[in-house]
Amino acid sequence: MSDRTRQGLAILWAALTLGIAADVLLQTVPDRLNFALGLGAFVLVVLALRQTGVVRLPGKFAPLGAPLALLGLALVWRDSPSLFALNLLGIGSVAALASPRLRAVGRRRAGLGDYIQGALQLAGSAAAGAPQVILADVDWRTLSTSGRMRHAGGAAVGVAAAIPVALLFGSLLMAADPVFNRLMVQTLDVDLDALATHVGRVFLCAWLVAGLLRVLCRSDGIAVAPGHRGALGLLEVGVMLAVVDLLFLAFVAVQFRYLFGGNDQVQAITGMSYAEYARRGFFELVTVGALSLPLLLGADWALDQRERRRAHVFRALALVMLVLLDVMLASALYRMRLYTVQFGLTEQRFYTTAFMGWLVLVFGWFAATVLRGRRERFGTGALLAGWLVLAGLNLANPDGIIARVNLDRALAGRPFDVAYAERLSADALPALSRGIPRLEGADACTAAWRLNQHWRRERERTHRWTIALAQVPTDPIGCGAGSGGS
Repeated sequence: MSDRTRQGLAILWAALTLGIAADVLLQTVPDRLNFALGLGAFVLVVLALRQTGVVRLPGKFAPLGAPLALLGLALVWRDSPSLFALNLLGIGSVAALASPRLRAVGRRRAGLGDYIQGALQLAGSAAAGAPQVILADVDWRTLSTSGRMRHAGGAAVGVAAAIPVALLFGSLLMAADPVFNRLMVQTLDVDLDALATHVGRVFLCAWLVAGLLRVLCRSDGIAVAPGHRGALGLLEVGVMLAVVDLLFLAFVAVQFRYLFGGNDQVQAITGMSYAEYARRGFFELVTVGALSLPLLLGADWALDQRERRRAHVFRALALVMLVLLDVMLASALYRMRLYTVQFGLTEQRFYTTAFMGWLVLVFGWFAATVLRGRRERFGTGALLAGWLVLAGLNLANPDGIIARVNLDRALAGRPFDVAYAERLSADALPALSRGIPRLEGADACTAAWRLNQHWRRERERTHRWTIALAQVPTDPIGCGAGSGGS
């Protein structure tokens, strides 16, 4: 039996084991916790394959264990659905580092395109790698000549031949005797729909795992194309950047005159209140910042920078754009502050602001790498910045911050949106339990009663488990010592 066949069989057995484990976890373990345990089971199986020596895994995988463990814990630490989705995205970004593309290029020299190709490589292998393990990696002809496999194959053929014969004779015997018929019906009473669901779940999970294990265990290298040299001249790229710079400069001038100039000028020119004026442009400005990054990367990729003068002019234009973008993002942040004071804080506003923080870090890293001729280092830094922001979100507890900000607004005399507070996860309950009793008596008791009713229903119907949710008491919200409770 060849090494490739042994590896293929080990992958198939591991995939089947994890498929069965996934079905058991999805069926018996609460949501969120089953994802974390499934991730742990996958890592343990990979380590077991490496320990047996049948599957050779690169030593570069070892540093990925720490971020995977932290992200696995984060899946069940916070209760926020939005943060859960971001943590899953973080796990996917860590997995992309193990792709053959990233192993061939090297994480320190991998560009943003390499990370994208690595992620696509893993996704494609998960979707289409299982048939390659079965049809290409395992040489079934050599297995048929070995003793154990010959006996196993004979047993499989015997079972396959026995099933139709047993069905035929069994149906005749059941028709011949009503007592035997009742016993057989009771014995073989199987929920076919449930059985099909279990089989389908095991098959799907095993299929995906087999493809992932195959691409992770590949030891063959991938040819990496030489560095790209742009074909466009300075006139084509420079004019485009100059026009965008002038547009951004005009917008920044308006911001300094009106947004940062005070309420009177805004009302005199637009007829809108200061908060309404600020509310209008926050998400658009963040979108402009997000689109500017691929624009700068594309311009750097397309420009022929073999002449030093071209490179200097491009870097000057790009640096001007980055400075203007930072001012525009500061304008967006100022708008968000005014917006929050007037209308309160929501998940969408909070996570968009966090994304803006990632953009600021990435813009700075762009200036430190791409604009200094070190484009190959940009992708790794951008990914690390994303992990840094994700770690900050998990530590900061976004839903708790949202609840605290909205309660502070209520204490300042503005209305408190109880309906939106009900939509927050269990992460917000500590802030709510501390803040609601500080409201005026009737408002505090009304809010406490509604939230307690909501969380009683949530505890009864929820199928997820997180550390935050497990700590929720029966009545988490009080309405103040002087109001008689809720």
